Amino acid sequence: MKRTCIVSLGTNDYTRARTRLAESMRNPINWSGDFHLFTEESQVGSPLHQDNPYAFKIYAIEEMKKRGYNQVLWVDCSVWAIKSIVPVFDIITKDGYVCQDAGHFVGRWTNDRTLQYFGLSRDEAMQIPMYGNAGFLGLDFDTEIANTFFNQWKQSMLDGMFVGSWTNHNKSESQDERCDGHRHDMSCGSIIRHRLGMKMQSGMEYLQYYYDFNPHPHNETVCLFAAGMRG
Repeated sequence: MKRTCIVSLGTNDYTRARTRLAESMRNPINWSGDFHLFTEESQVGSPLHQDNPYAFKIYAIEEMKKRGYNQVLWVDCSVWAIKSIVPVFDIITKDGYVCQDAGHFVGRWTNDRTLQYFGLSRDEAMQIPMYGNAGFLGLDFDTEIANTFFNQWKQSMLDGMFVGSWTNHNKSESQDERCDGHRHDMSCGSIIRHRLGMKMQSGMEYLQYYYDFNPHPHNETVCLFAAGMRG
């Protein structure tokens, strides 16, 4: 039998978001399985976020593997469930993974150093869609594709490719006017996903950004909302 879990990590800067996520995941209508929420990088042995941005995702997922989980769904602490998320795990079981189209391209959000690491020109990267949607990624570690993806993703993190500025306003990291900044784990993961031929769910299929002016699900498959919340 598959051991499944959901994992997230949010520091004390995101106390309200953590609470919102935890309350939604502990509602048995939404999810009756295991849910793990870490509050410090040290709990999973990760470098600090400011030293290696979003490396904690790798370490948190790996911690779940060490605890014997076959299927792991990572969600950022800005996410919360609005109804049963079992269908997401159905996709993970079927395909070995789940990720969702973010609606933009690697070339716009990846610095020169990372493109060089992967042997990509910016023109090539402009053709590669990014996954993302607030850190929504599921992996089934009983499958070869999930392990291959994760191992390559982890190696890119260890090699420093998650590091880079969110914004590129001063062009200090890239002189290319088409680059608006770096998206760290998403930049690396999106390149690896593309090279492995991993498909993505369409934008807002399972996770949708929440706005006060439009608080309703985009379609009936949406089971997760995401919205920023600090404090």
